[in-house]
Amino acid sequence: MRETCRLLCLVLLVVGFSLTGLAAKKITIHTQPENATISIDGAEVGNGTYTVKFERKVDFYMVKVSAPGYLTKSFKLLKSNPNNSVLYKLSPDEAMQSSRGGEDAGLDMANRWFDIICGKGVSKDEVWKRLINVSLNYFDNIEIRDKEAGWIRTGWKTTTFTEQVVRTQMEVRVSFNNGDDNSYRVKITSEIRDKNCPGTQCYTKYDRVLNSFTPLIEELQTSIAKGQ
Repeated sequence: MRETCRLLCLVLLVVGFSLTGLAAKKITIHTQPENATISIDGAEVGNGTYTVKFERKVDFYMVKVSAPGYLTKSFKLLKSNPNNSVLYKLSPDEAMQSSRGGEDAGLDMANRWFDIICGKGVSKDEVWKRLINVSLNYFDNIEIRDKEAGWIRTGWKTTTFTEQVVRTQMEVRVSFNNGDDNSYRVKITSEIRDKNCPGTQCYTKYDRVLNSFTPLIEELQTSIAKGQ
């Protein structure tokens, strides 16, 4: 009788361990900010909080967390994580907070050409002088200054944030679109990269202009276009 009870206890113990092993591992994701969107392997699953249930043969899921005004981050959530919950924190998008883009009226100027028609009565020499002065007010150096060709290109001006790097460059070319050889086309090129990716190949087009360059556009319009 005693031996029978011992065998029965052993069987129950083995069954208990088996059932525990079959139970799906669950990890609850929490985000900061609390309204961040959570995506699992590319599919949006919720906001702020979501419990992941690992399938039997799955060792990890790729989790993407995003929210307006914050940098989107991706995480690898491992099944072997000993915790029952994880907290994913997003960093503020400092570059976005320090720039303006197409949603700001009249400031869709990044990476596109716009025209500056010089004020009447201002000589070509004076216009050229003003273009050079405005360029040097915002950029440390000028790579190309070809007066005969009417071409100016500044060097890159780099602005570093906690997790991002933005670089800005201006190019000016004489324009004949308006039938007037005393008008110019201007382009402000803006590019951004992750701070952890140091090479120039890491830069991508950025459709925003840093606030520090906003007065540049106004100065071109007042000093060159209006001839003041």
